[in-house]
Amino acid sequence: MPTVSVKTLAPNEKDQIFEVNQGKILFDELELQGLLLPHGCLAGSCGSCRIEVLEGAGNLSPLGAVETDTVESIKKNYCETNRSELVVNKNIRLSCRAKVLGDIKITVLK
Repeated sequence: MPTVSVKTLAPNEKDQIFEVNQGKILFDELELQGLLLPHGCLAGSCGSCRIEVLEGAGNLSPLGAVETDTVESIKKNYCETNRSELVVNKNIRLSCRAKVLGDIKITVLK
């Protein structure tokens, strides 16, 4: 079973580690184990469930068209309203669309 390590932003907290079923949606697998990520539509169009993949990006399913459009929109909006370095060269995915294929490390984006 693949493991998902969720990095917390609090300096003194340890990462949470979960074993998940291979080939299943990341959001669903973490929710089954009690970790509820931010969410809205759960269809890939709102972007509320966005995460940054810190390690193991190749261990997630490829981005589909809906996820690609939503992630590009998120990055564009961040660049227009915030500092572009918040998203440039970051591997942003939607937890409601990404399937886990192997070990990954993520952090939740707000």
